[in-house]
Amino acid sequence: MSAASNFSDDLSGPDGAEEEAAREILTFRLGDETFGIRVAHVREVLDYKPIARISNAPPLLLGMIDVRGSGVPVVDLKAKLRMRSFGDGEPTTDSRIVVLDFEAGGVRRTVAVIADTVHEVTEFSEEEVEAAPQFGEDWNSAFMTGLGRRGETFLTLLDIQKLFEAERFEFS
Repeated sequence: MSAASNFSDDLSGPDGAEEEAAREILTFRLGDETFGIRVAHVREVLDYKPIARISNAPPLLLGMIDVRGSGVPVVDLKAKLRMRSFGDGEPTTDSRIVVLDFEAGGVRRTVAVIADTVHEVTEFSEEEVEAAPQFGEDWNSAFMTGLGRRGETFLTLLDIQKLFEAERFEFS
């Protein structure tokens, strides 16, 4: 199945409202790269705030934040995507915490990730999404629903459910 068809499958739903929400993408930057996540998985976007570290936490778990009275684990999305880790740079006034709600591995999860900048909510039609490139090398693109394009700029459309289905954070 191509990544473009993954995007198409991601849009299927019983009613038009769910399909419309699936096409809306929150775009954000990590380092020099631009990414997109389905708005349907975004609970809220928060200004950056301090993260409480947790002893003996797995490497991808930066710590916890309080979101409206509930503890939410903060995952290092840069490390998860094999980019320079968040801990390597200091947050800026543009840094945001994106709180996500999704189901992965049959479990409902709430996690937060840090974006260097959140850009906008935009829509992508199936025709605007290109399949993830295929290489003969050992490269896992299963976490991608495809590549979006804005002019000459590409953005990676993330499949949050697949990206986190192996994680077992029991905090949420």
